[in-house]
Amino acid sequence: MMLAAASLHGASGVEIWSGAELKGTAGKLAQEAQAKNIAGKTLGAYGNHSASFWRRAKSGQAELHKVKVDLIVVEQGSATLVYGGAIPDAHTTAPNEVRGTSIHRGESRRLGPGDIVRIPAGTPHQFVLEKGEEVAYFAVKIAR
Repeated sequence: MMLAAASLHGASGVEIWSGAELKGTAGKLAQEAQAKNIAGKTLGAYGNHSASFWRRAKSGQAELHKVKVDLIVVEQGSATLVYGGAIPDAHTTAPNEVRGTSIHRGESRRLGPGDIVRIPAGTPHQFVLEKGEEVAYFAVKIAR
């Protein structure tokens, strides 16, 4: 039995974002990221999960998603991911979303192209960038 191949963004529900497409998206977001420190594009939303592409030109806020897991693939640039610990000045910004300025007593790890990170729901995390540094990444958010 022969199965028909799924087409790009076809009726089968299969979606493919090529490396070239993601690189182009990163380039298109560069100017906005420089102006606003971060820029993003939602690639799709699918009920319990969504896919997006982000570019940061400055450190982000500490954040915690109470019911969503983050899967992140670094595409370009580098940054330090701080995770775990606690957000001392935590405040709710949307249902099940918490933000703050920093993470206290977290762990840190340098990230670069090709690195993949899974951040469980309820885990504080923050991208920290050095002056002049930028990072672009593909992210999938999955509601648990």
